[in-house]
Amino acid sequence: MRISERIHLVGSGKFGMELSDPTDCNVYLADGGAECALIDAGGGVDPERIAARIERAGIGMDRVRTCVLTHAHADHAAGARYWRDRYGMRIVAAAEAAPWLARGDMDKTSLNHAKRGGVYPPDFAFPSCPVDLAVGEGDTVAVGDLSLEVIDAPGHSRGHIALALTEEGARCLFAGDTVFAGGKIVAQYVWDCSIEKYAATVAKLNRMRFDRLYPGHGPFLLSRAYQHIEKAHLCFERLELPPNL
Repeated sequence: MRISERIHLVGSGKFGMELSDPTDCNVYLADGGAECALIDAGGGVDPERIAARIERAGIGMDRVRTCVLTHAHADHAAGARYWRDRYGMRIVAAAEAAPWLARGDMDKTSLNHAKRGGVYPPDFAFPSCPVDLAVGEGDTVAVGDLSLEVIDAPGHSRGHIALALTEEGARCLFAGDTVFAGGKIVAQYVWDCSIEKYAATVAKLNRMRFDRLYPGHGPFLLSRAYQHIEKAHLCFERLELPPNL
């Protein structure tokens, strides 16, 4: 699904548009011309549905050379090993999350907790995956003629990043699971979810005034995204929690 000149939605699961496997987050493709990147890997169940969508958009998989992970939860990152092994993509992730991904740590990624809660089936796997480039605040990831700016964005989880991009004169945010349409968030009872850090991240994103929002689940926004981010920020300012997705 082509969203804009450079951005496609190529995967989306049960909390989105049901384009691919139910375990997938929203998986975006950023087209930098000679080179493309996936933003998040999906859950790794039937990833060829995502590859097929990319090819139907007229983009050869040989051009998709990078996969940037916003964080290490299974719906966003368990597919990383597949993309690395099958298509040779370099895997980019936050420095803090890199060792968890490298050993497929089902405690640090909260997968064991999620399986106990029935979010994933008991046999759901998180294949270990080396991280080729570990990044943090202020780094950039070059994708052809595009430049993705890394923003540290903890709160929903540790080792969470968001990515900023200027496209068609608009400031765009690949938000992962930081903030969603309608000013919603995803606060969860897991070891590394921090309301204090979540509020600080949303406040930072609010100051940055993004026009477009490409979240990890649910609908994307092509204008006035800052209004939705501000809505979440004002909830925190009133000592309230924004609504959960």
